[in-house]
Amino acid sequence: MPKVLIIYDTRTGNTGQMARALAEGAKSIEGAEVVLKRVREAQRDDLASADAIVLGSPTHNTQPSRDMRRLLADLSKVSLRDKLGAAFGSYGWSGEAVGIIMQALEARGVRLIGEGIRVRRAPKAEDLARCRELGRTVAESIITIGRQEDASEKS
Repeated sequence: MPKVLIIYDTRTGNTGQMARALAEGAKSIEGAEVVLKRVREAQRDDLASADAIVLGSPTHNTQPSRDMRRLLADLSKVSLRDKLGAAFGSYGWSGEAVGIIMQALEARGVRLIGEGIRVRRAPKAEDLARCRELGRTVAESIITIGRQEDASEKS
């Protein structure tokens, strides 16, 4: 079963709300396994076994959180080529974390879906709806790719 891995860090709970909405959207797609983990719980094996990786972090001093930066540094130790990915996060002032995460994923060969979701402070209903939609899109994409690969193997 194709797997969507959502890894996030949160300080005030805002990015955590977004992560749960993403997971909810991904779970709405039949045939996709969804794993939601805090960044400190994530292991290299989680990354290696996922078909899609969605990372989220608040922005602290123009950077992702310290724990998310550690995870991004560890990405080089896992083959991520041709996996799907996306990023999300909340911020108070500047919001650079999402772009930094997307650059790190792309540098490892991850095919990005969308431009990432950045939310200032607490997510509103429409922000959470965007997160659910991104979760659905990621899950639908890995299901579609899986079907295409199955069809090409049978040819």
